[in-house]
Amino acid sequence: MFKARLGLWLGVLVAVIATQFAVVVWLVNQSELDRSRSLRAKDALVQYLDLSSNKQRLKVWFAQYLLTDSAPVAQRDLYLQRMQASLVELERLHAMEAADPSDRAIETVSRQTLVALQTNFEALRAQILQAQPHAAHLTTAQTERAAVWDEMLGVFDISQGQDMRTLIAEAIQVQMAHSRETEAAAQTALGRSRHLALFSILSTILLSVGFVAYFALDIRRRMAPLLDGTQALQSGRMDHRIAVHGRDEFDRLSLSFNRMAEEIQLHRANEASQRQRLEDAVAQRTQDLHAANQQLLNIDRSRRQFFANISHELRTPTTAILGEAEVSLRRSGHPEPVYREALERVAVIARQLGARISELMAVARQGEASQRTDRQPIRLQDLLSQALEQQRGAAAQAGHQLVLKPTSDVPSELLLHGDPEKLGQAVTILLDNAIRYTPGPGQIWLSARLDDGAPQTLSLSVEDTGIGMSSEELGKATERYWRADAARGMRPEGMGLGLAIAKDIAIAHGGQLRLTRRAEGGLVVQLSLPLGGPGD
Repeated sequence: MFKARLGLWLGVLVAVIATQFAVVVWLVNQSELDRSRSLRAKDALVQYLDLSSNKQRLKVWFAQYLLTDSAPVAQRDLYLQRMQASLVELERLHAMEAADPSDRAIETVSRQTLVALQTNFEALRAQILQAQPHAAHLTTAQTERAAVWDEMLGVFDISQGQDMRTLIAEAIQVQMAHSRETEAAAQTALGRSRHLALFSILSTILLSVGFVAYFALDIRRRMAPLLDGTQALQSGRMDHRIAVHGRDEFDRLSLSFNRMAEEIQLHRANEASQRQRLEDAVAQRTQDLHAANQQLLNIDRSRRQFFANISHELRTPTTAILGEAEVSLRRSGHPEPVYREALERVAVIARQLGARISELMAVARQGEASQRTDRQPIRLQDLLSQALEQQRGAAAQAGHQLVLKPTSDVPSELLLHGDPEKLGQAVTILLDNAIRYTPGPGQIWLSARLDDGAPQTLSLSVEDTGIGMSSEELGKATERYWRADAARGMRPEGMGLGLAIAKDIAIAHGGQLRLTRRAEGGLVVQLSLPLGGPGD
């Protein structure tokens, strides 16, 4: 297993580095120990030299004291204090040497010398403190010098049968030799540490480089088939598979890659099959839609042709009827009431026939009106004035009062955006219905206002005092070819297309048509239009 081999090599590398580190640390510690031994030996040598120097200075002071009785006592105490300090420091250093197994041999020799020196120092201090000058009781200079020399020799040099000068000199020689030995040992240990550290660093670098190079080459060798496989899939060769020879991590990755390639190949095949089926279905639906659209176009052409033929066939006799009636009304020779009565009936029928023809044509053109509108700015005042002028004669003939209500919240120069012809037709239809279904004499109001809840919506309202509708009939009033019973009874003629046409015009302009009942009787028809047009 690749992971196991990687872990094993990493463990070996870590173990080697840890061993080298431990050896280096041990050598550094040994170097520090040797260095501390060297420093102790040098310190002991310095203390022995200081002790010897202070002993000689005290000896000179003592000679001066015996001969002249003029030596300063403070100087004596200073020398004694320095010697005492040197002995205490030597005691401390010898104690440290006793704790170090490597220094026990030299410590044994130094201990004997130190004990002798301490004994000599105690005796020396006692004798110096008790000594008296010889100047008062010695008579000759030679005798004085001999006595002083004997006393100094007994105090400073010979102590308990030992020559202290020789003892100190030997101790100094021993410490000097020991200092040189420890310094050499410290230098040797430091050199070994330096060499081993350099060797450890170089060997660690070589091992690390070898480790990285080995596994980098191995990983590159194992990753090459995977990279080739990804490039094969990228180029579209979904049948490419990677050979598997073992069960390590790379082999499991190769197996996963092969399974992924199989899944992709399967999904590609399913996708191609579904895409082909979808393209076939789209092509079939497109063909069906084309056929249906062609059929609708044929139907529309047939419908237009049908209404055109009807218009032609119906308008011709209508024109003839109107012409004959007008001619008969101008003729003489018969009693005028006879002609007038007959011709008026013909004229009424002809007008009714013409109105029906106009309604049928409006229905035929309504599909075009909902999709194609010639939008342009329209002054509201002009729209309302034109509608009133067109219906004012019909209202007066029926005995109705047609009134335009003044509005304070609508500016006189307000502009609408729409088809002037279609909007004029819608307002005319609403006024015509109000005139036709209001028993005379009646009142009809045309008004305009801005909706409170939507300031950008304009409402055109036509109110009348006519027959009105029930609540159930209001919901059906805008359906084509539907008429209320009361309307049929009052006006048998008519096809029930006017409100349907007005509603389609309102929707084509982004508005709506609403019908409500007046509390006093009659009907309110409200045409709501957005000021900016649909979508604004």
